[in-house]
Amino acid sequence: MYNQNRIQPFKDNPAYWQYKGKPVLLIGASNDDNLYQWVGERLTDHLDLLQTVGGNYVRNTMSDRDSGNVYPFKEIKADTYDLDQWNDAYWERLSFFLEETKKREIIPQITLWDQHDLKLWNTLPWNPKNNINYEERDLEAPASFTKTVTDQNHAVLTYQNQYIEKLMEITLQYDHCLYNINNESWAGLEWENYWATVIHQSAAKQNKQIEVTTMHMHPSSTVRTFLQYPELYSFVDISQINQDSKGEKGQAHWDEIQKFRNIIHARTPVPMNHEKIYGDHEQLDKKRIAYNTSAGTTTEAVQRFWRDIFGGSASARFHRNEGNWGMGLSATAQNQLRAMDLLVKRLDVFACRPANHLLTNRNENGCYCFANVGIQYAVYFPEEGSVELDPWVYNDEWSVQWLLIDEAQWKPEERVTVEWVKVRNEYKIEGKLALRTPGSGSWVALIEEASGEKQ
Repeated sequence: MYNQNRIQPFKDNPAYWQYKGKPVLLIGASNDDNLYQWVGERLTDHLDLLQTVGGNYVRNTMSDRDSGNVYPFKEIKADTYDLDQWNDAYWERLSFFLEETKKREIIPQITLWDQHDLKLWNTLPWNPKNNINYEERDLEAPASFTKTVTDQNHAVLTYQNQYIEKLMEITLQYDHCLYNINNESWAGLEWENYWATVIHQSAAKQNKQIEVTTMHMHPSSTVRTFLQYPELYSFVDISQINQDSKGEKGQAHWDEIQKFRNIIHARTPVPMNHEKIYGDHEQLDKKRIAYNTSAGTTTEAVQRFWRDIFGGSASARFHRNEGNWGMGLSATAQNQLRAMDLLVKRLDVFACRPANHLLTNRNENGCYCFANVGIQYAVYFPEEGSVELDPWVYNDEWSVQWLLIDEAQWKPEERVTVEWVKVRNEYKIEGKLALRTPGSGSWVALIEEASGEKQ
């Protein structure tokens, strides 16, 4: 019997996730993209910190290219591996990671393959020079590793299948895992679709269902693949939109999210995930800003985080550690997570939709609206600013409460009256609820129908 408590699209709004039968917005940050390689308190302290600031989402690439990482295969002598024997320490690390995330109800998005690992070909067990299982003629170059399906290279494909089978044997014991086939894939659809089919079959053998995507270098290609193969991919990860080199920034970032969302929802609503929000450190010395020009700045990363969620996405996570293509679980990221957690406790995001059309006198990238019309409205201001909101219902007075993002703190409630524009017959045809940030910095205005005594 299929487990209904598993992570899966929310039944009442499949653009979002549900876990244990309840809708959940996935927000997170972590200082590495392969946390399963961390052991002991290094991992548990990091997960505890994430949970403390309201996070519930991490990325876990099955990568082993960092210092201190271990390989899945047994080393039978120095730098020589037997692919028919497992390294128990590797799989114990994975099980420990899955147990600890499950305890904290933190959702991992597991990426099966990362082609960037192949850059360390000389040290990998997959290199025929480093194993006793196949010859150099069977795998002449690292580029051939992702061509085993199209080349029908059974000598190597057998061991790739064996590895994925073992991986799924462990992960399918848990119901909180999302799956991604490839990171920034350039391997080709045959490779991705093959492995998507394999893991679906593994799940079916255990009478389980799983949620699968694959991620291309360009987000538009990811969306096209989802649309072409809906039987294999049940959600989309458009993380690459969150960097300068492959994505967009400012207003163009929001517009691109809406374009993808509209295309996807024209077929069927599914979760749009962002397991990576890039954004390297920035140094302000009044003369220059130094940062990774491909990843973008931390300032832009913070804005992307809020635009991702207000744009109708199901998840958002700050990528890696500071100075390494991301900002990780830095103090800045912690503040954003705390603030988003505070907002989500008040705002029913699962009933809201992107709603910039409700705003007038809006400056480009000046603010963004997320609303359940007639019930709740939230307006995000990346910087100090003002705008007018038309609530589109005939309520004259509304409650407005401001969230100061950088301090993760609510300000006292205000009461605001709508200014109505009328015509001769006195019908109200346009409402203007004026919003102005209380000060400098980043803010969210939460607007709800005023009721009872002002508190």
